Amino acid sequence: MLQCKSKQLISLIATKIPHLFNVYLNLDYQTRFIGKIDTAGEGTFFTNRTEKHLFRKLNALGINHYLLTHSTIPFKNIVINYCGKKLHSTREYFLQKGKTFQFSQKGFELQQFVPIDELNLKSVRFFERSSSYQQELFTYAGGI
Repeated sequence: MLQCKSKQLISLIATKIPHLFNVYLNLDYQTRFIGKIDTAGEGTFFTNRTEKHLFRKLNALGINHYLLTHSTIPFKNIVINYCGKKLHSTREYFLQKGKTFQFSQKGFELQQFVPIDELNLKSVRFFERSSSYQQELFTYAGGI
């Protein structure tokens, strides 16, 4: 059993497939299955969401903040199955573009929310190209 060490808020439980892990959120009152991580390649976090998961104020879907911010949990890409559609993102995109909320009165943990219309390959690729270009400029400027 592979687990995150700090507070064990997130547990990664091995499956019969060597590079596939079930992801569980360990809260004080319950343990909840929140998705799967495939560590093959760059790693991908897969999760299912329904309309009841939609944060209507932003028309957005959320992912656990701890899962996104701890580099010991190995994934780069995110695939969200939402109402029959596959929505795509990356960990970095969620962290940079997402808004952080916590609904503790309803028993929910800290989460990052990204609007549904931004969860697509076109937006993510544009973001990655822009980030890469900015990094190249900083590297170039540092060498002058």
